Amino acid sequence: MDYPEDFKKACDDLIDNWEGTTYTETPGDAGGGTKFGISKRSYPLLDIAHLTRDDAVKIYYRDFWMKGGIDNVKPFPGDESGLAQLKAKIFNIGVLTGVNEARLLLIGCKSLEMYKQVLVRHFEAIVIKKPGDGKFLKGWERRALA
Repeated sequence: MDYPEDFKKACDDLIDNWEGTTYTETPGDAGGGTKFGISKRSYPLLDIAHLTRDDAVKIYYRDFWMKGGIDNVKPFPGDESGLAQLKAKIFNIGVLTGVNEARLLLIGCKSLEMYKQVLVRHFEAIVIKKPGDGKFLKGWERRALA
């Protein structure tokens, strides 16, 4: 399939820099076994351990980029050149939180920097409610601010 350039770049960044290419089972991670960021909890009928990169890309395009309406995201006023970065951020965070939540957290933000700060506060609030998730906070914050 021929994917849009902004999706390809965002997906490559997600897999290569954040999610990894090997199968992992992190203690305390509610998603269970994960590969390329695709979790057994979200896709219980898939053999996650044997998932290919192409399979993961197809899932990300269908279930996150398209169903999440990321290709229809509009730029912040006055920042048309930052649209690809904004789409990539929503996509990346949507893999963590679900795209709907990632888009809800965008409401009221006037810039990408403001959105990043809202994301950090959101992740801190998660840890306040669920202290056991504190071990993930630094990684979530790095991802939000990248």
